[in-house]
Amino acid sequence: MQALYTYPSHLEEIIGNLMDRDWLVHNFDSVDDLDTYNFASYLYNKQVNGVTYTIYLDLNIYQFIVNAFKKSKPRKEFRDAIGLVVFCQFAEIELDPTYAVYEKINYRSDNELLNEVISDLELFHRINNTNNSSLLEFALGYIDAINPMASYTMNSTVTKKNLTKYSRLREWNSLYLIVLYVIYTSQLQNLSRLDKLKKVVEWMIAEFRLSLVGITFAAIYFSETPMKRMMKYKVTDDPCSKQRSAFNMTWDIYNLNRYFRMWTERDPEQEGMFASGDKVFNAVLRKSIKVQQADCLDSFKDFLPQDIVCYIEKIASQPSEHFERAYESQSWSPSYRSELIRKYESLTGIEHSVT
Repeated sequence: MQALYTYPSHLEEIIGNLMDRDWLVHNFDSVDDLDTYNFASYLYNKQVNGVTYTIYLDLNIYQFIVNAFKKSKPRKEFRDAIGLVVFCQFAEIELDPTYAVYEKINYRSDNELLNEVISDLELFHRINNTNNSSLLEFALGYIDAINPMASYTMNSTVTKKNLTKYSRLREWNSLYLIVLYVIYTSQLQNLSRLDKLKKVVEWMIAEFRLSLVGITFAAIYFSETPMKRMMKYKVTDDPCSKQRSAFNMTWDIYNLNRYFRMWTERDPEQEGMFASGDKVFNAVLRKSIKVQQADCLDSFKDFLPQDIVCYIEKIASQPSEHFERAYESQSWSPSYRSELIRKYESLTGIEHSVT
């Protein structure tokens, strides 16, 4: 079956801007990254094959979209984020800001913050449902202000209740603990970077549990060529600032983990992508996707010695053969995890969090 789709010529400029940004990460088989921006493919798959697409937004992109209206002087990032909204409207792709909103709250419960978060979420939906011609003009720099639709029906009370329903999202504490251990290991003296990597993976196996995104983050960070700004924690910071940095890193790992849950637990007719303005996040996600698709760690050989990759793969593929494990033992429980969190918060000088 063939289909013909028409579009404004200016859409190509917006697509070019998005390609330059390189915000989108996907797990589509045999799809070139450049083909990610072919809006006709999404329309065809939706209309012919019944496949729906969702882009999950990180906090950066979400805030760019909201700030396109809130800030009087639009930055290029704001225009390109609105360009993403335009592209998704043409391609009939849904934008999901759920976890960006959770991160914005960051487990704080003061009413002023919650009111601001609810107001921003309503504004996001108003922008996302605005006629794309005006958004197109803003994205291309023809105008400096957007006029979103006048209102969006949202029950603020129910939304606020849902956003504060959980003291911690599922798996957040586990990933927080992994981040704490990476931070702790990074501060150890007299160990090489590669020995620190082995120590982190061995700890995951023996004392806690394995995490693909945790291993990938540690593998990149403890390689000889880590990306800048992977480690947000600073020894010289005060305990509260250290906690904010650890939380920030955990949100990155959490969003990575949620992407894999979406990927492996989705219905066959649903596909997802992630949009992030964080280069570190995108690099870790892309490496993790390669590992998941290949079912091995061969892609790590691009930045780690082969013997290190082989060792990590050996112990991670058959962990119980190499280590006595706490995971699913009699001691395995939420309280066991809480004790480890308190231990490594103390060892890293991070303000204690309620777990």
